[in-house]
Parts: sequence; C-alpha cells; structure tokens
Amino acid sequence: MKKTLSVFLSVLLVIALLAACGETSPSESNPGGNSPSGSSPSDSSPSSDPSDTSPSDNPPADDFDTSRIIGVFTREEDSGTRDAFVSITGVGEDMYGEAAVKTDTNEIIAGVEGNAYAIGYASLGSLNDKIKALAIGGVAPSSATVKDGSYPIQRPFLVCVNDEKAGDELVQDFIKFILSAEGQEVAATKWIKIDENAESYTPSGLNGTLKVGGSTSVEPMMGTLRDKYIALNPDVKIEISGGGSGTGISEATSGVLDIGMSSRALKDTEEGLTDYIIALDAVAVIVNTANPINGMTIEQVKDIFTGEKTKWSEVQ
Repeated sequence: MKKTLSVFLSVLLVIALLAACGETSPSESNPGGNSPSGSSPSDSSPSSDPSDTSPSDNPPADDFDTSRIIGVFTREEDSGTRDAFVSITGVGEDMYGEAAVKTDTNEIIAGVEGNAYAIGYASLGSLNDKIKALAIGGVAPSSATVKDGSYPIQRPFLVCVNDEKAGDELVQDFIKFILSAEGQEVAATKWIKIDENAESYTPSGLNGTLKVGGSTSVEPMMGTLRDKYIALNPDVKIEISGGGSGTGISEATSGVLDIGMSSRALKDTEEGLTDYIIALDAVAVIVNTANPINGMTIEQVKDIFTGEKTKWSEVQ
C-alpha cells in the first residue's frame, strides 16, 4: 500500500513539473505586444534606414499618425541635388544625423514611396504618381514655376568636358544636338529648356563611341537625348553611367568620361573643364501619398532636415 501511494505521489509530482514548464510570460506569449516600459511604435526612435518598414508604416490616407517619427532621406555629399537642396533651404552642413543617405535618385523615391512617414527630395523630372511633391511657400514645383522663378528650390543641369576634349568633333556634335531645337524639346518634356529659339540640328554622319556619366538626376534626360541622337546618327554609340554629379565632374576632369553630367554648377576649385547648361530643374520635396500635408515653408523643410523637428505633429 505504501509503495502504491509513493508511486502515485511521484506521478503527480511529474505532472505538476510538466505543467509549470509549459507556462510562459506575457511577453513570450505575445511577441507583438508592448515592451515592459510601455513604449509604442509611435514613440520609438527611427530605424537606421526609414526604408526598413513594416505594415504599420503604410496606413490608409485617413489614418495618418502625426505622432510618428519622420523618416528622413537624403543624397550623398557629392550629389548635385543635395548641394542645391542644402544651399537653398539653409540646411548647409547641418544635415540630420539620423537621415538615411542614398546614392541614387530612384532610391530616394522608392524609400518615400514605401514609408508613409518618410520625406526626401528629388529631381522634378524623376517624379511619379506614387509619391507627392510638396508646394514650398505656397508654390508647387512645375516647369512654369521654375521658369518664372516662383518655385524657390531649382538648379541647372549641365554637361562638362575636359578642356583637352572640348575640340573633339563627336563630343561637340552631341552637345550641339543637346542644345538644338530637337534636344531642347526633350528637355521640355519634364524639365525646363533654356533656349526657346534654338536652331534645328542636322545629322553629322559621324561614328565612334562616347562615354557619358555622372548625375542620376540628369541621367533620365540624357538617355532620351542619346536615343534620339543615335536615331539620326546610327554609327555612334553612347554609353551612359550614373554615380552622381561629383563623379561626373571628377571623371570628366581626368578624362575617364568624354562628357560629365552635373545637376549643380561647377565650383571654383573644379578647373580644366568647359561646361554647358542644358536645362533647368526643380528639386522637389517629396512625401508619401498617404501624408495629408500638401505644402511647407522653407523654414519647416530646414527644421526637418537638420533634425530640429522629428515628428509629423511638429509640422502640421
């Protein structure tokens, strides 16, 4: 009898131990729940890259949470787009330390498209209907507002050539086409042409290869210009690469590129180059289409990109 009772008690003990091992803490049973400190996603610090998003980063347009952290996107320091943006807005060298740095215009656009709480800036000619360009000081970016000077964040598109290559026949013929009536019509599709009375281009019949590279903002326009030029001069090959304005300028200077593309004016220290302004462009401040904000002042833009304002509730 005692032996039977002992065995029975042992079985009960084992059952109790197994039950205890199966219990979990609240945080273990609810991995999506709040942390012990009670912090919520809207109070959290921004991730190292605002393009690292979750479903909650893309709410319906009527459910925008203004308490959320602003995810800031910016371009690399050699970017002509960044140079124009920080100069005109007054951000200067005080770019927000938590901003995600991207080396391509399309990466900025994709980042803002994928995160309702993000903000960035990009060339007017590179925009799509999946992001929204803000009015600045009450003026929306467009060809008309850049041309009349009312939109404040604008800059030139230019190409530059090493002085030693400035006399190259093929280089000069392609630049002649860019500045012709046909080339300026390409500029007028999404950007702003600089010459309303440009002369028509006559095909040259030349042959050879040109290497063109630099600004990713100028790159889309240059691709169309290349295609139209080659249609008129089928024995010419033109290779286009990106890398940013700084790369275009430095590699044109060294002779790696026949023609460099830049979305900013040349600096006094960038010598040995001949440059040609080929179009004008706006730098648009962009947000996600779910963001209810349609415009800002220059001061508000500066405050966001310097980190003075970090939540959307501060710029309503």
